[in-house]
Amino acid sequence: MFFNRSKDSVFYQTLVEAAGNIVEAMQLFRQNVETLEHKESYAEKLKDLENKGDEYTHIVIRELNQTFVTPMDREDLLQLAVKLDDVLDGVEACASRFVYCHVNKTTPHLMQFAEMLEKCAEYLQEAFISLEKRDFNSIQKYVVEINLLENQADRLMRESVGGLFEEQKDPIELIKMKELYETLEGVTDSAEDLANVLESVVMKYA
Repeated sequence: MFFNRSKDSVFYQTLVEAAGNIVEAMQLFRQNVETLEHKESYAEKLKDLENKGDEYTHIVIRELNQTFVTPMDREDLLQLAVKLDDVLDGVEACASRFVYCHVNKTTPHLMQFAEMLEKCAEYLQEAFISLEKRDFNSIQKYVVEINLLENQADRLMRESVGGLFEEQKDPIELIKMKELYETLEGVTDSAEDLANVLESVVMKYA
């Protein structure tokens, strides 16, 4: 897949492609949340993308084991790959919950979470493209945007869970939706964790 690429390019391009894989996953997730009518099919597609994400992580680890001089610290490259995988694992877990928790009806809060996650993914992709170009100013800009989205998601989680306790009479529905909203907010936390690693890279290499 990386024939004729320099070693530096292998690392950067793998991370960019992994981030692009997350954008695709978040787009599918948002489409899924619009109706939840085909949640089983979407869960399968997201699982395939999650497996693809694992492959990107393995490529980075393999190249780290085979490369003497890396374009940045090994720990930074590994952290970036692992944190990317965490974001993808989180959204795939949410799609699976729709299926085994029998969530059959979308909500405005679910749609808002899905839209925030899609924006986070787009910012992450742009940040990794900027990393390959060593455009550290742009990375910092995207980090700020992701942090703002995480703050919004935190407020949305409190609002959505608070609304459940006011409006939901079925305790089973309350429990499963509360867990789902909290899990979605956790995905934005993972995106912020990744953004923080990117920020530390900027501070180290800019």
